[in-house]
Amino acid sequence: MLRKDDFMPKNTFFNLPQEKRNRIINAAIEEFSKVHYKKVTIDSIVNSAGVPKGSFYQYFHNKDDLYKYLFSQIVDQKKQALVKVKKLQNQLSFRQYVMTLLEQGKKFEQRVSNLSALKDKFMNECSQEVKRDILKNEIPKSYEVLEEAVEFYIKKGELRQDLDVKTAAYVITSCFVNIQDFRLSEEQAVEDVLIDILDVLIVGMK
Repeated sequence: MLRKDDFMPKNTFFNLPQEKRNRIINAAIEEFSKVHYKKVTIDSIVNSAGVPKGSFYQYFHNKDDLYKYLFSQIVDQKKQALVKVKKLQNQLSFRQYVMTLLEQGKKFEQRVSNLSALKDKFMNECSQEVKRDILKNEIPKSYEVLEEAVEFYIKKGELRQDLDVKTAAYVITSCFVNIQDFRLSEEQAVEDVLIDILDVLIVGMK
């Protein structure tokens, strides 16, 4: 379900029927996930969506705005999926809860068509300026989920009372977001490394 966010299309976009909005968004995801970012054109997107090129500029200023909006919507939907895990907090330790969040996030990404390819191209092909804008807007949404969890487990007595909530959420999120920079050996799985990182962090938070 599309909705307004920090990266806003023009108001005319929200006046479109839902079906037409979805066509534009789905066409954009298809193009950005398969073609190098610099080679994606407005023509290719509108042709795939079946809308006139002139009307595109009534909805978005350019392809960068559309691209930013795509990620904003995907991250919002992922956050909604993660919030559903909150009901398990009383049953799980902090470590178990964070790992459950990661598992839920992975399941969400597997359900979204072309998301893996879209993320890969975002990391390797997107311009630094656009990437910076997207990360600046979207990463704090992950902080919010973890901040709530850290606060809960402090009150539960599992984490230090003097722990800075925002710092803890920032450190965990940063480690997980930048896991691609970690040099894995052939025997290591990403999930195992994330567990090791989390264990190291939790030692400092207890």
